[in-house]
Amino acid sequence: MDRRFPIAEFDATQFSGFFGAKVDSLEVELLSGGACNSNYLVRSQGEKFVCRIHQRGNPQVESRIQEFMKGAVPSPEYLWVGDGVSVMRFIEGSHFEPTKNLVREAGRMIGRLSKIRFSRSGQLTADGEVEEMEGWSSYKEGLLSLLSLPAVSEYLDEATRTELANLLERQSDLLKSFDRCQNLVHGDFRSDNILVSNDSIVGMLDWEFAHSGCSYMDIGNLMRYLSPQWMEDLEVGLREGGFDLSEDWMFRAALIDLASHLEFLTSQRSREFKFTCVERIHLLIQLDSEASDEKL
Repeated sequence: MDRRFPIAEFDATQFSGFFGAKVDSLEVELLSGGACNSNYLVRSQGEKFVCRIHQRGNPQVESRIQEFMKGAVPSPEYLWVGDGVSVMRFIEGSHFEPTKNLVREAGRMIGRLSKIRFSRSGQLTADGEVEEMEGWSSYKEGLLSLLSLPAVSEYLDEATRTELANLLERQSDLLKSFDRCQNLVHGDFRSDNILVSNDSIVGMLDWEFAHSGCSYMDIGNLMRYLSPQWMEDLEVGLREGGFDLSEDWMFRAALIDLASHLEFLTSQRSREFKFTCVERIHLLIQLDSEASDEKL
């Protein structure tokens, strides 16, 4: 796991609003996982909690998101929200490793999230409204702007960047359809954020990237961690969850995930991780080429 922010040191006084006088007797243990925020397992008088120091995202927004998704996806219950910190109920479980049941359930979860709709696409706020997302005016323009960055050219040669630019032009209509989506997206739907127990998903973690947008993003996130053998089970789960799945759903998921791969190339992630992104970018180009050949 490549962290985007350094681990924040636990300061018990930040959580005194929840623990009160018990704050001086807490047992604290750093939890692994998470690329942005710092999470600690805290024991107090026989109970377990997760104390989170939010280095990205807004705990008020994340707790509000729980209201939108009640009954759709299991997630840790927010017990208290302070200034840049929060306390959640601890969920016993281990990180996701694919099985037939788990892959299908993950697909059903994405399907159920896709049915939670908003009035527009954008960033969710603590009062339940949706604001315009800062940055890109559209997927296409955003992707083209990333392609022009020097950090991207360090990993993608000119021929590959040209191929990608041509691909984005061919897929303009599809990219515009992504811009029009307005349903609840987790935004970081990967194995480290999925807690399982007894071959069942018991918690979806880390909602700091959640927004109103296109659920193919969640599919693309998850597909990074699944080999081709699991695609049939994922498709079954998505359909069972009510996802209105297109025939070219895997290509759509890979296309929308291109944004993440290009952004990763501009980040402080490891070179090994970035070369994995390059491999996935070349796979997307191959998928587009194969689809174009089928149309001829």
